[in-house]
Amino acid sequence: MGNASDADIVVIGSGFGGLTAAALAARAGARVLVLERHTRPGGCAGDFALGGFWFPAGATVVTGLEPGGILRQVFDVLEVDVEARPLDPSIVFHLPDRVVPYTASHETWARLFAREFPGAPAGYRRFWRWVRLVGGEVYRIGAALPSFPLERPADIRRSLRAVSPSLVLAAPWLFATVGRVKQLLGAEGDPAADALIDALLLDATGATAAGCSAVQGAIALDLYRRGCQWVDGGTGALAMKLVRAIRASGGTVTFGNGAARLRQEGGRWSVRLDDGSIVTALAVVANVPPGGLDLLLGRPPRLPSAGSAWGAFVLHLGIDAAALEPLHPFHQVVADAGDLETAGNNCLVSIYPGRGDRANRWSISVSTHVRPEAFAVPPAEARRLRCRLEASLLAAVRRVVPDVDRRILLLRSATPATYQRFTGRPGGFVGGLRQVPSVVALRAPGRRAGRGLVLAGDHTFPGQGTVGTALSGINAARDVLEYLDMEAPL
Repeated sequence: MGNASDADIVVIGSGFGGLTAAALAARAGARVLVLERHTRPGGCAGDFALGGFWFPAGATVVTGLEPGGILRQVFDVLEVDVEARPLDPSIVFHLPDRVVPYTASHETWARLFAREFPGAPAGYRRFWRWVRLVGGEVYRIGAALPSFPLERPADIRRSLRAVSPSLVLAAPWLFATVGRVKQLLGAEGDPAADALIDALLLDATGATAAGCSAVQGAIALDLYRRGCQWVDGGTGALAMKLVRAIRASGGTVTFGNGAARLRQEGGRWSVRLDDGSIVTALAVVANVPPGGLDLLLGRPPRLPSAGSAWGAFVLHLGIDAAALEPLHPFHQVVADAGDLETAGNNCLVSIYPGRGDRANRWSISVSTHVRPEAFAVPPAEARRLRCRLEASLLAAVRRVVPDVDRRILLLRSATPATYQRFTGRPGGFVGGLRQVPSVVALRAPGRRAGRGLVLAGDHTFPGQGTVGTALSGINAARDVLEYLDMEAPL
């Protein structure tokens, strides 16, 4: 592309929000340019190679590829084939005193829950029925691809597909928490059952039942039944499929030369790249957090308020898996049922077996929530914290692979500073905002940052995860295409 009118749309960053927006915009006929600073796409859902092993940038469960799922709708409209194997159980919970598979069938789960938690009050059965009903309704709403918050007539028009008499199932809970629902239904009094619910909610929404939005919590607990899949190559492979779709529609995706500065000049946006070159566009999709957009615009970055967002600490292991039996790929390990929010007490263990002649070399990634400020300490103290967390996460892996210590060929870890460095997220925050009632659905943060400038990613509706960021990308594509008087394919 040349230096004048280089693109209709520049997309800054190749996370799932940016790639989805770019692929849909290119499909609609817009001239699209994606700028990615790194050598692989996907952002926090991308991948990387280290020491002969392949790792995901973050431990991520793939959802949304079931028929009618949000990701499936995206790939279908792009005419891209994706092979995905449904997982049942979707995940295996390792509580301090028991192992519980989270099954896809509601009926099977009801029987399994009664067996594994025999002393749980009857209110828990009522709670899981509530999850099925309300989670199913929220799933239906999400599959209709709504555009929240309702800031413009276009948002109302796009969201009308979600209107149905069944909305009455979800509407009463819009401002409630999961904890309040549990209290009303009598789902209290069993610490192990509470720990399972809180562990899944914390991983999926960033909040435990006490603070988690009831509607977000319902879909988080139910989505693992409706659509949890295994994709060879993980989310990084899905990101590459989106890159190929962009290029197949005539768009351009570049790596190794990111956006350094952004400004508006005479109705166009001017983007200065890392190498000093300039590209211009009529519209911009910024697949960055609000603080990242601030830096691009030359402003001090806005960071999430204290306690409103998380960072991640991730342990990456490469192991010799010789003679190991096949294992489920996803395990939620709870070390302390009474304190899940302390780093290391609740971990997601993701296992990625090698292929072909490397079938015995497995990659294992273990993630836990951490407050980024915990690492804003003198270097010696930060190193001690890193060592403590590495030990805690390695102990979690032993719950799944008891003899892992003798198998380790490679061990590395990532802190919030790692994510700040490699994903450009100020402060190292990942996963968007904690999904509490004040930031979901109609009250979600807006994505429109200026004329022809739209945010995409986990800090906008509907929040974290590949499904959430893909929907943010769908809405970003709609906005910029409408700005250009073009019709969006979704």
